[in-house]
Amino acid sequence: MVVDRVADAVEQEAAKIRSAYGACLAVAADLTKPDQVDRMVATVIEAHGRIDILVNNAGGGSSSTGNAGTIEEEDATSWDHLVNANVKTAFLCTRAVAAPMKERRYGKIVNVSSRSARISDPTVHQSPAYASAKTAVLGLTRFAARELGPFGITVNCLVPSLTISGPVLQGYWDRMSEVARERYLAQIALGRLPRMDELASAMLFLCSDESSYITGIALDVNGGSFMPS
Repeated sequence: MVVDRVADAVEQEAAKIRSAYGACLAVAADLTKPDQVDRMVATVIEAHGRIDILVNNAGGGSSSTGNAGTIEEEDATSWDHLVNANVKTAFLCTRAVAAPMKERRYGKIVNVSSRSARISDPTVHQSPAYASAKTAVLGLTRFAARELGPFGITVNCLVPSLTISGPVLQGYWDRMSEVARERYLAQIALGRLPRMDELASAMLFLCSDESSYITGIALDVNGGSFMPS
């Protein structure tokens, strides 16, 4: 099942998945709205009778006002927009699936954070709201893992670096100066940006029973640009 605020966009994505794999539900919903999140979960349960996996990948780094770069530039509207998009969505979706997963005593929840939660990188145009929101996702992951673990539910977090996942991020990368791109890549031990399949493999691991005794972790997939001790 895929979810997006824009009905046409989510249907197009679902059509691609159906073409490749045979089945996919498409639901248009604003995941910052509790009633729409509850409707989304009810739709899954009605269709399949259960929920096994939740991937909290809603979010984004663009401010609603076009600001975002320094603390002085970040205004309250931009702050609320980014925190709601990245943290509130993860909280509401996790809360909504908790009861059906606890009832079955099984579930896999994977949140998506960002390298921005790990390091402040002057090479890229970071937002204080985005960095704070993605750091909060790490805290939510640990809290939920502790609370839901006794019910057989694992909660983990994928922490990627900059990944060219579509035209928006491709444009962002292209707008960076050659010097800035070289400086960014020089921080990465592997010396390159990740491929989408490299992130997908890590995500699939956290969603599978291969990771059945792993919970509460932040899995950094960044080519060695941040190496926690």
